[in-house]
Amino acid sequence: MRSFAVKRLTALLSAVAILAAISAISGPTAQAAPYPEYPYDATDYNEPFRGQFHFSSQGGWMNDVNAPLYYNGTYHLFYQHNPHGLHWDTMHWGHATSTDLVHWTQQPIALEPGTHDATLFSGGGWVDTNNVTGLKTGADAPILLFTNTNGVSIAYSTDGARTFRMYNGGAKVISTPFESRDPKVFWDDARKRWGMVFWGNEGGNVAKFYSSANLLDWTHGGEFRADWLFECPDLYQLPVDGNTANPKWVLQDASGEYVVGALDSAGVFVPDAGWSLPQRLDVGRTSFDGTAYAGLTFTNLPDDRVIQMFWQPGNKGATWTGNASFPARLALRTFAGEGLRVTRDPVHEISSIRQPAQTWSNLTISNDIATNPFNGIAADTYEIEATYDLTGATATDFGFELHRRDDGTRDAAIGYDRIRQTLADAAMPPIDNRVRLRILVDRGQLETFGNDGRISVTDNVDFDSSSRSLGIRAYANNGTVRIESLTFRRLSKAWASAPSGPDQAVGAINWNGTGKCVDRDNATAAVQIWDCRNESNQRWTFTAAGKLRIGNECLDQPAETIGNGARLTTHPCWGGDNQRWIRTGTNQYQNAWSKRCLDLAEGDATNGRRLQVWDCVGGPNQTWNMPTT
Repeated sequence: MRSFAVKRLTALLSAVAILAAISAISGPTAQAAPYPEYPYDATDYNEPFRGQFHFSSQGGWMNDVNAPLYYNGTYHLFYQHNPHGLHWDTMHWGHATSTDLVHWTQQPIALEPGTHDATLFSGGGWVDTNNVTGLKTGADAPILLFTNTNGVSIAYSTDGARTFRMYNGGAKVISTPFESRDPKVFWDDARKRWGMVFWGNEGGNVAKFYSSANLLDWTHGGEFRADWLFECPDLYQLPVDGNTANPKWVLQDASGEYVVGALDSAGVFVPDAGWSLPQRLDVGRTSFDGTAYAGLTFTNLPDDRVIQMFWQPGNKGATWTGNASFPARLALRTFAGEGLRVTRDPVHEISSIRQPAQTWSNLTISNDIATNPFNGIAADTYEIEATYDLTGATATDFGFELHRRDDGTRDAAIGYDRIRQTLADAAMPPIDNRVRLRILVDRGQLETFGNDGRISVTDNVDFDSSSRSLGIRAYANNGTVRIESLTFRRLSKAWASAPSGPDQAVGAINWNGTGKCVDRDNATAAVQIWDCRNESNQRWTFTAAGKLRIGNECLDQPAETIGNGARLTTHPCWGGDNQRWIRTGTNQYQNAWSKRCLDLAEGDATNGRRLQVWDCVGGPNQTWNMPTT
């Protein structure tokens, strides 16, 4: 979270006054409550300049990526958020989830002023899988979010990130007498403890390091000072050239500048020799008013990948501002003449939105339009991968014109300067006399990766999606160049439209035309079969969003029980796929998360028999009737 100078101070004073008024009325609230901004205005995510495979908040302002983490099959993305408007003000933590890093679902706000007693600026998160905090109360592992300014407070969830409360009433677990913010937590495997790094202004820019054995009590270890290091630090470990026996720590700031080194015995970062000055992770406009800023890596991932997302400030529309970059996998590779460099490449899950590829090989490209392989192709969102062999090349520069029109104008171009050996003015020498370009084109985003991620360029571009502006051109100026291989793939929309419209059905859910109905036990929230009684605990609403709701609670498959026989309950509605049900043409209700169906075990309709999910096999056990509206 950057300083917005007077604007930020004014907003903070306003927020403090509001919070003081709220506290005077009702005192602090521990648990998240329904929030007036939800639901957002419905959208089909098809507005001009809205990314089709880049995450953006359904509405409102988005900035820094916060606490990206993985828990129980789901990736969680939190972010700095103002749901009230399209500009920075009164920070909340927004929340979205995905099972594949590509298809994201907007969730209710995670942290809210007045409900969560802290200054809710940027921070990191951790899943306490072993319950070292002792905060676990049910089946879910505690999920911790670290936030606040001039110190650190903790918000935690015991229900799988559906709701959060403040630890110890929001009291700071670390306090500083100087300006500080943006804590990020990491696991230090060599010392078998957690570490924390946050930014401070203590007579200059400083990264402060702390350690903990239980994620709650923190001990100061030391600091790393550098003029270049400003806010939103991240610390992550990467194996050198894929060798897990030779890992290095990477310390990065909000602009994506980084240094490589190790941790000392106190868990404090020490740069390696030759790293007195940083390198740039991305060569776009890496500032809070640019196109890439405040990126963080995911924690608690189930594999050995290190995955990062940036905030992209330069994208906006009528109802939203800001988006996240496409998730990228980081690696630490040795480059001849340069040494170690961090590389970025899109995660392989992008394959889930790829359409069939068109490929070419051994193409000679010049400035003659007749040599353009994309003649006759029009596309809006797509991926290009090209390998150039520079043997015999005479062109001074080459690349691609994107969203090109018949009059020769275009919305963007990506070019490599063969004479200077640069991509976007950043040095990128050929490797084995070859240059590789990979380009992701979305409606409001343009991401380019050179030489397998050696150079990353993250940009926001307002692409014109009208039919006259969808051309692509491969070009080479002042000579020719050979494309050894070229692949083009259209990329599908990753969004499911935000539901709108009337409820699909209201009334009792009757089992297979009998006198038995789906019943909620009011004392335990268990979902069971019972004689139909036309009472409120049997009156369900099947919403446009696919929720089966009674009051403020929804039919819920507990996230820890994905298999056959998982018993159903109701839980406060929160928007997750484990509360979304799809009604089939054969009167089955299939859970969108587990892909299993609402089932009466063994057809036993004894009052009080718990309902479950089971493989969708059809038959009377899974046949349910509900009146349509």
